[in-house]
Amino acid sequence: MRLNKLKEHFQNFLLWDKEEIEEKKNDISDLMENLKEKRNKLEKKIKKENNKKEKNYLEKKLKAVKKLIKKAKKSLY
Repeated sequence: MRLNKLKEHFQNFLLWDKEEIEEKKNDISDLMENLKEKRNKLEKKIKKENNKKEKNYLEKKLKAVKKLIKKAKKSLY
C-alpha cells in the first residue's frame, strides 16, 4: 500500500515537471517570435536611416536583439 502511494506521488511529480517544461517552452517560443519581429523592424529602420549616429544606435540595438535570440534558442533546446 505504501509503495503504491509513493509510486503515484513520483508519477505526479514527474508529470508536473513535464507540464511546467512545456509551459516554459511555449513562453520562450513566444518571446522568440516577438524578438524576430523586432529584429525585422530594426533591420528595416537601419536601411531607411540616413543619420550616422542614429544608424549606429539602431545597429547596437539589433546586435542586442540577435544575442537575445541566440540565448532563447539555447534555452529552448
